[in-house]
Amino acid sequence: MTALLPRAFSKFRFSIIALQWGGTLVAMLLAAAWLQIPDSHAWQFAFSMISAAVLVIGFCWLQVATFSRLRPDSPRATFWLRILGFALVAALWILLAQWISSGSDSISNYAYLWNSKLSPGMRITFSPARLIAGLGIFLDVLIWAITALLLPIAITLSTQGLRRPSWRDARRPYRHILYWIAVFVFCILTTQLTSALVSWKPGKSVSGEVVSVIVRLAIAWTTDILLWCLLLAFTAAWMDSLPEPAPEPAIEPAPAP
Repeated sequence: MTALLPRAFSKFRFSIIALQWGGTLVAMLLAAAWLQIPDSHAWQFAFSMISAAVLVIGFCWLQVATFSRLRPDSPRATFWLRILGFALVAALWILLAQWISSGSDSISNYAYLWNSKLSPGMRITFSPARLIAGLGIFLDVLIWAITALLLPIAITLSTQGLRRPSWRDARRPYRHILYWIAVFVFCILTTQLTSALVSWKPGKSVSGEVVSVIVRLAIAWTTDILLWCLLLAFTAAWMDSLPEPAPEPAIEPAPAP
């Protein structure tokens, strides 16, 4: 642990934070503008598809550039293989997260069904509201676990590409319980803090509310990016191989008198 902290904080650089803060913000603004592109004509539809592909490639390049700076000593593959490697992992995460999140639509049905099968005393303890909250937490934990599983793979493929990546580097964080704790703490902090800041409404006038929204979103965005970059720095530090300890010098026996 003492060796981990210096390596992690050495990777927690301003260039990486600025790249994620500004690059991701620009990507989100461009994605919001892309939603406003009309598709009533063929050329508009074609422009929409081309611009969507450019946005996806640009976002993948942003993450690949960030991961490459986190692991500068890792062997490099060609640019497109690294882009493709990250895109495949990101697509897998989106599909799994969407599939798990779709179960939230049936949570209330299962909660009331399971509550009806319990004894009268247990129905009070495990009320539908508590079952709904518990099932929601369970789905969130599943998504966080998938995030923890795929993050080292995404970093590895973003630096080494799809040709003979070093899976040994990707497996190293899994052996550390602190890695799993770090991912879960990051997910909890970002979701709870962002939700609290967005729902908080201190302003009463229109101008005060506008300023409040801008300030709260800026604080939430900056905090989330800082936590994300810190998680990436620690993950990259866990992925690094530790240097071999120097051999101890052999002790020669004292000469006989």
